Amino acid sequence: MSATVIRKLTPADAVAVRDLRLEGLRDFPENFGSSWEEEAAQPLSFFEARLEGPARTIGAVIDDSLVGMCVVSPNYRVKLAHNMDVQGFVVRKAFHRRGVGRELMQSAMELMRSGEFPSRAIFATLTVSAGNEAARRLYENFGFEVCGHLRHALLVDGHFHDELLMRARIS
Repeated sequence: MSATVIRKLTPADAVAVRDLRLEGLRDFPENFGSSWEEEAAQPLSFFEARLEGPARTIGAVIDDSLVGMCVVSPNYRVKLAHNMDVQGFVVRKAFHRRGVGRELMQSAMELMRSGEFPSRAIFATLTVSAGNEAARRLYENFGFEVCGHLRHALLVDGHFHDELLMRARIS
């Protein structure tokens, strides 16, 4: 396997971002609050706008192909500016257990500590499907701890899925 390049994604990456996002929503519907049907109906401009916003989307690229991504979102509200969110974390099935998720999460943590955002956050927060043990272990390796459990958070194909709220200190 070629080296993984982690980089900030821009509106020029919108097609690849859309394709990976839709693949993740299709392959892992219990891991996302959005559905494939909702996002497949969106125009390309929807994905371009996401890549222009205040959040930073970083991607894992191997051989010029986007194989993983996540979003780091600051919170600009005064009372919440000490928090950042990690969202939309996805790695293509074919690249699971190859270290891509670890490299992506390492880069997300570095980005949150970098000072690139106007306010310096103290904590990072994310949610993970309670049944997604591999992702939970990955996040725990970066200092995230479960701080909440939302039963029946998502309803996918008639089945409920719980979500865990996780938080890590980043500074």
